Amino acid sequence: MRRGIGGLVLGLSLVMLASCSSTAVDDDFADPNLPGRDVNPEGIAYPADHLGGTPRSAKSPGDRIPNFTFQAYVDGDHAAGLKTISLADYFDPQQIHHKVLHLKVAATWCAICSAYANAVVMTKEPLGKEGIVYLEVVVAGPRSTSGPSLADVDGWVKRHESNFTTAIDVRGSRLSTIGVPPQTMPWDVMIDTRTMEILDSTAGAPLDLVAYDRSYLALVAKRPPPY
Repeated sequence: MRRGIGGLVLGLSLVMLASCSSTAVDDDFADPNLPGRDVNPEGIAYPADHLGGTPRSAKSPGDRIPNFTFQAYVDGDHAAGLKTISLADYFDPQQIHHKVLHLKVAATWCAICSAYANAVVMTKEPLGKEGIVYLEVVVAGPRSTSGPSLADVDGWVKRHESNFTTAIDVRGSRLSTIGVPPQTMPWDVMIDTRTMEILDSTAGAPLDLVAYDRSYLALVAKRPPPY
């Protein structure tokens, strides 16, 4: 499926909801590197081999995404405050909880990211029943070179009435190590939760979010884990 920065998300009209510049910029979120979990909910250790940022190709398996830890509003629950999450929370070798992790990277200056977030709110429940789990990571605030501040993320979660987990990675300090540029938004990383293998890492918004996610469910269903 063709993708692009100018693509529509589920046919939504893109309105300039945010700007690349702002007259006031809050301080960046402190973004502490707190210890996370190295086992999944069933107590299985997160794999330590094949770590990296290279996605699957036609001939070669992808790297496993490193076990990053973030501060996040879990399931969009702003009232509960920030919680520490790790990618180990999504590691699911037996597909007990989900099959594909759709890691969606966003910035508050990005109008397409805003429309994309609205689309995910609508698709989270039905696609969750099919095996998709969403994790949004906000890497920048009102400018591509700043933040986000906690106020930026708070406003983002409330404005979109988010029902999915939204995490913070100031200026992409973690995700940039696997090749996600914090100035190019939106960005998607698709991950096979059986192995945490990166299936795809791509800029732009899908033209049809439901079809896009289902294509990765189909890919996982027909291919055994490479390691």
